[in-house]
Amino acid sequence: MIALALILLVAAVAAGAARALRLPVIPFFIAAGMLLPVFGLRQDIEVLRNLFELGLTFLVFAAGSELNPRRAGGRWKAAVVVGLGQFFLLGGIGWFICSKGFGLDVTSSAYLALALAASSTLVVVRHLKEKQRMFEPVGRLVTAVLLLQDLLVIAGLVLLARLPDGWGSVSAGLLGAVLLFALAVVCLRWVTPFFMLGGRFSEEEKLLVTLSLLFIFLGAAYGLGLPLVAGAFFAGVSLSGFPVNGVARGLLRPLVDFFLAAFFVAMGAVMFIPSVPALINGLLLGVFVIVVTPPLVAFLAEWCGLSSRSSIEGGLLLSQTSEFSLIIALQGTLLGHISEEVFAIIGLVTVVTMGLTPFLATDGVVFRLMHIHPLRGRIDRADEKNPVLLLGYGSNGNRLLKPLRDGGNQVVVVDEDAAVIRRLRREGVSCVRGEVSDRRVLERAGIDRAKAVLLSIRRVADAESLLRRIGPMEIPVFVRVFSEEEAARMRKLGALPIILSQAGADAFMEWWQTVGRKTAE
Repeated sequence: MIALALILLVAAVAAGAARALRLPVIPFFIAAGMLLPVFGLRQDIEVLRNLFELGLTFLVFAAGSELNPRRAGGRWKAAVVVGLGQFFLLGGIGWFICSKGFGLDVTSSAYLALALAASSTLVVVRHLKEKQRMFEPVGRLVTAVLLLQDLLVIAGLVLLARLPDGWGSVSAGLLGAVLLFALAVVCLRWVTPFFMLGGRFSEEEKLLVTLSLLFIFLGAAYGLGLPLVAGAFFAGVSLSGFPVNGVARGLLRPLVDFFLAAFFVAMGAVMFIPSVPALINGLLLGVFVIVVTPPLVAFLAEWCGLSSRSSIEGGLLLSQTSEFSLIIALQGTLLGHISEEVFAIIGLVTVVTMGLTPFLATDGVVFRLMHIHPLRGRIDRADEKNPVLLLGYGSNGNRLLKPLRDGGNQVVVVDEDAAVIRRLRREGVSCVRGEVSDRRVLERAGIDRAKAVLLSIRRVADAESLLRRIGPMEIPVFVRVFSEEEAARMRKLGALPIILSQAGADAFMEWWQTVGRKTAE
């Protein structure tokens, strides 16, 4: 109990320090855990390791509940290409670096390669929720990639654990994983909606059902000879359907926060301090993940048809190793396949990359990388007379472009996205690539002779920021908003807001007067 009390105490101090400094909390938890041996807690290594395993199992359970296969929408083709490409290319290059560059044995290199290959569901999903981008193209892509990679990591864990016993044992383990996944799909479709939705059960009963489901899957994993975290992950997947996951998330939030703190503090306490060469190797591998992942993911995603912005943002979001990496390290250590120093290298890479993700996956970094995106045939100036400027193609640009051109208007699209510009130019649309808030870009597009400006930007806050930067203009500037409050702010900035709810109602009434009423009659 003293050990647990100390862990909770230092976790509370670390969380307070992180909040005060407005920094990611996970590195603070780990640093606090590293201080625990000062209090003599290193003697309770077994308690710490048990807490580490319990916390890791519960976090994987929570992470699995965020990975609903249906959430990918139409992004599965891109997710398969990006997920497999990142997993095998990053893992293959990582294996080569570890075996040939660092001189590690084949088994240690294989564990390190598998640890480098997948990205963190915990970090990425939390970031997407904070930025409210779960259902944007980049959110759908990366969540599908994470689900695919987590399944591959589970298969890799089975392979590494059972390979010494022969391929028959490996095949039996993979078959067991498939059976667990099938059980998760059955629960996702029929079981969890029955218990979690409607008024049949109280909140306490739903929480008991959720935890019972976790232990049932853990027991099934144990019976099949699989890693327990595989059972925890598939139990989470069985709760990932909408709106079941919303109910489960509300029930599990306090437990997730508790185990998040306890897990990372315990991790810091059990981590072996590596030697200087191992420390350098770990930092080099962390740099490798951060530097190689974004361009690799961006290239594959853009090749599959995503925009440059979504592709680059997806690469930055995925540029860290996973909580599964720690599971890989723990399994390798318990089986005697890797040394404590290799465990420490994996932990170091995970801590460094997870800690840097909130600083890398920002709009500022995305736009800086988009500025250096290669684009052949770049056009620096548009010569149309009295054009309508469409600033930001966004998700609604295609709905605006055709009616404008059909009405006889000369339209010039201004967008930073290289993939969008390249596609529009192939269709014969005049474009200027650049930041829409840059006055020089607007002058090249013909702002001085334009008859109107349309802001087609996904987020209203971005449009508001843009209007503040470019200042008032004498020509009409139209911007879409979603509420009267947003419309009032836009009017103060000199823009003409179009409230989408009102526009939708007007369009419906026009349709009803011309078509709908006759159809109903």
